[in-house]
Amino acid sequence: GGEAAAANTITITTMRLTTLKRKEEAHEDEIWAVAWNPRKNEAGLGENDGKKELLTGSVDESCKVWSYDKAGGFQLEQTFEKQDLGVVSVDVNAAGLCATSTLDCSVKIFDIKEMVVVANVNFPGPENWSLAFHPNVETEQIALAAGIKGGLGLYKTSALEDESERQVCHLEPQPSQGGAKSTTQKPFALGCAYHPSGTKIACSHSDGHIALYDVEAQKHILTFAGHSKPVRDLTFTTDGNFLISACDDKTCNLYDISSKMPIGNLTGHDSSVLCLESIGDGGYCVTGSSDSKTKVWEIRSRTCVQTLSEHSGPIWDLAIDNTSNLLASGSEDGTVVTYAIN
Repeated sequence: GGEAAAANTITITTMRLTTLKRKEEAHEDEIWAVAWNPRKNEAGLGENDGKKELLTGSVDESCKVWSYDKAGGFQLEQTFEKQDLGVVSVDVNAAGLCATSTLDCSVKIFDIKEMVVVANVNFPGPENWSLAFHPNVETEQIALAAGIKGGLGLYKTSALEDESERQVCHLEPQPSQGGAKSTTQKPFALGCAYHPSGTKIACSHSDGHIALYDVEAQKHILTFAGHSKPVRDLTFTTDGNFLISACDDKTCNLYDISSKMPIGNLTGHDSSVLCLESIGDGGYCVTGSSDSKTKVWEIRSRTCVQTLSEHSGPIWDLAIDNTSNLLASGSEDGTVVTYAIN
């Protein structure tokens, strides 16, 4: 009976999202990036009634910091202007550092509380797309999908006397060998994600290939195959066992991180899958698509357990805050929506 009981429990405890708050016209243009500040759980309040901070980045050339609580919703705290040509990606670490990647070929790292810029990295061309802070704050590292250069750049996040020391290394893309395609141009690097341990990092590309690297050794480990269209986003499951991809081919592939071919996929979106987040102990994930829908998936059975239609445009980014069980979605419609993870 033990196994049967366990199976029953799994079916009963299906994860659900409950829509909480909407912020219409959070920006004057498309929202491409959202991120929770993991540090904002202070004031000795319980985990669920404390105020959180959500950051949103937009094509309107600004990054906004919102104070958020379940009762009052969104209050604008501050706006970081001069995000020239628009924000592609935003991330925040537990030390209160925020980073933005912008279309003017630059990355800015700033301290949210002090409102000071720690670093401003400028590139000669579009060599920056998605970015992610290392999961261990003490490592003081940020990863950047290197855009037109392909592969990943790793950078120091601390204040430096000499800016030439900021880049730790560049990890080369690993496009499939042979054929005329590989000689013409490098694939564009789009998504990046650290393994929860911080020891590995994955980077996705416009040709569908996903490269996995060893962070310490600064070496390529494995290339994941299975997509031939742009892979926009990546997430590792929280237990670190699997990598999930979000692709323009309308599917998400599931990879065991030790083998290159997918072990399964998630299908059901009507258009490109643009973003995804792993939820809870690794059993579920949430995806956002250009079909304007958000879907919750049970990974084990590869099935969609919930579909939400809160947006009227493509959903470009999702952000999860595991401490307070909150999810946020940012869309081309200029709206931010929050959900409780039940």
